[in-house]
Amino acid sequence: VSSRFGTTQVVTSGPEDAPPLVLLHGFMNTLLIWSPNIADLSRAYRVNAIDIMGHPSKSIPDEPIRDAGDYAEWLTATLNELGLDRVIMVALSFGAWLALNLAITAPERVRKLALLSPAASFLPIVKQFALRGILSRLPPQRYWFDSFMGWMGFSYDQVNADAQRVLDLMYLGGMNFQMSQETMRVMPSVFSDDELQGLRVPVLLLIGENEVIYDAAEALARARRLVPDFRGELVPECSHDMSFSQYRIVDARVLDFLNNHSINRSDRLTPTEPPDDPQTSPVASDAGRPKTIKNEPVPKGTDSFR
Repeated sequence: VSSRFGTTQVVTSGPEDAPPLVLLHGFMNTLLIWSPNIADLSRAYRVNAIDIMGHPSKSIPDEPIRDAGDYAEWLTATLNELGLDRVIMVALSFGAWLALNLAITAPERVRKLALLSPAASFLPIVKQFALRGILSRLPPQRYWFDSFMGWMGFSYDQVNADAQRVLDLMYLGGMNFQMSQETMRVMPSVFSDDELQGLRVPVLLLIGENEVIYDAAEALARARRLVPDFRGELVPECSHDMSFSQYRIVDARVLDFLNNHSINRSDRLTPTEPPDDPQTSPVASDAGRPKTIKNEPVPKGTDSFR
């Protein structure tokens, strides 16, 4: 789909008459990051996986994105071209920051938010992240890239074949894609108390209990204190690799949030109610201190986009 910023790649899957769901990937990545999750999410939702403009993907930029406002304008234009009004958004890392930014700046466009390991947003990213990112651009590049990804929890001996291909694609994109300097300077920020308290959409926040880009429990506690309609949990035995290594937990919790949290739908020009999904499992209570959820798998279909 087209906008003043260029042509945006969108891959769609799931029943045509199901409620629309938008996926946003992480920094310097592509929509293929969702390959472990797409089968579960597209059973009862019409999934629109978007390649973020300006990042190494099949989205082709015409005009550089220069700030968070430009990202919100690009995302709004993309939703318009897709014929979507208020949407459910499931977003990862940098994409989660973009989704939260849209919910704050254009709340009329967002129905519900599921945020997975959001970049910044609730707490600043540790300085080590930037340092490791710089090192990953130096020779031997593959060594430093693997070291960077390993620090965030991605290990080639722990992920499936789809995830290995995605990591290889991330490396090739980072080494060969020329991101504009203006876009490169748009880094995730921490939202203010007033911005978070002003959110008027249901929010699910999932963070790996071993997250390294900030303190997971502290981020969860701040979100719980400020966001009015909130669910949040720590996902066990993972870091920023959560959507890969613990995709069964992530998918189950996201689907439970989407299916069982009451909303008044007007997502499409012709809205439809979602079918019941037997794959979901109950979400543990938010009461009290941050809670780590147990590993309760859901049946897996296929790991790839169809």
